Amino acid sequence: MRIEQLKQIIKIQEQQSISKAASDLFISQPSLSVSVNNLEDELGLKLFERSNAGVIVTEQGKEILRLAENILNLSDKMIGIMEGTKVLIRNLRMAVPAAFANAIVPGLLRQFRDLYPDVNLHIHEASFYEIVDLMDKGIYSIGIISCRVDLEYNFIQQLKERDIAWEVIPGGECLRLSLFISSKNPLADREWVSRSELRNLKMISYKENYSRFSKDLERSSHKPVIVEDVELLKKLISNDFGFSIFPEILAYDDLYVKSGMIKVVPIKELSEPSNVYILYSSKESLSFIERELLTIVKELITDTL
Repeated sequence: MRIEQLKQIIKIQEQQSISKAASDLFISQPSLSVSVNNLEDELGLKLFERSNAGVIVTEQGKEILRLAENILNLSDKMIGIMEGTKVLIRNLRMAVPAAFANAIVPGLLRQFRDLYPDVNLHIHEASFYEIVDLMDKGIYSIGIISCRVDLEYNFIQQLKERDIAWEVIPGGECLRLSLFISSKNPLADREWVSRSELRNLKMISYKENYSRFSKDLERSSHKPVIVEDVELLKKLISNDFGFSIFPEILAYDDLYVKSGMIKVVPIKELSEPSNVYILYSSKESLSFIERELLTIVKELITDTL
C-alpha cells in the first residue's frame, strides 16, 4: 500500500469516475485501474462498484476512504513538522449534534472558507454516541457534544479512557432539554410540562438519542419511533405524529419553530444545566489549521450561548 494509492482512491471518490480521476492525476485510465485493483487485492475487499454510469463507493470502501484521508492528513502534518511550515491539510472532518447545526454551521463554514478556501471542511451531523465512538476511532478532528452537569463525571471518565481531550464551554438556558411538539397538541400552549404528561404520548427519537432520556421520562417499556433524519423528525412532529426531546438550541433559526408549526416547551424535571464539550484527540497534537478551526468553533458557540 502506497500513499500514492490513497490519493488515487480519494480522487476517484471526489470525481465518481475513474477516467476523470485519471485525468486529474495525469495518468492513464488503465494505469489507475490497475493501481486500484492492486490495492483492493491487498486489502481483500472491493472499494468501488463499477458501472457505465461511474463508480459508487462500497460500505467497506467508505470506511477505508475515511482512514485514507486521516493517513494523508497525518502525512501532511509530518512533512510540515520536518519543514517547519504551517501544514496544509486537504480535508478536515468534524461532527456536530443535530441540535447545534442551525446555530453554528453556517457561520463556521463562512469563516473557515474565508481563511482556508483550499481545505475541504466536512461537517457531519451525528448523535451523541456516534460522535464519541468516531472520535475514538480518529475519524473526526473535532467533535461537539453537550452534557448535563449531573452526568459529567461519568462522561469525563469515558473520555479519559478513550484518550479524547476536551475543552468545556459553560452552557446556558438554550441547552436545557425541552419538549418539541406540534402546535396542534394541547400541551403546546403550556409554560412547562411534567414528564408524567408525556408518559403515554408517542415519542419520536433522532437515532438512538431516546436511550439518554427514557430513564428520566420513565418510558422504559414504551419504544419510540426512531428516525435517521432530523428534518423528517421535525416534519413528523409538526404533523402531531409525536413529540421529541432536544436541547432548546435546536429551535435556533428553525423554520418549523419560526412558522409556529412546532412549539418548544420546558420540561420541569429536565431542567438540569448542561455544558458544551469540544472534543479532539489527545493522542496527537493538532495541526495549525485544526487549532484555527477549534478557535472558530469556540468563539461561535460562546457567542450563541
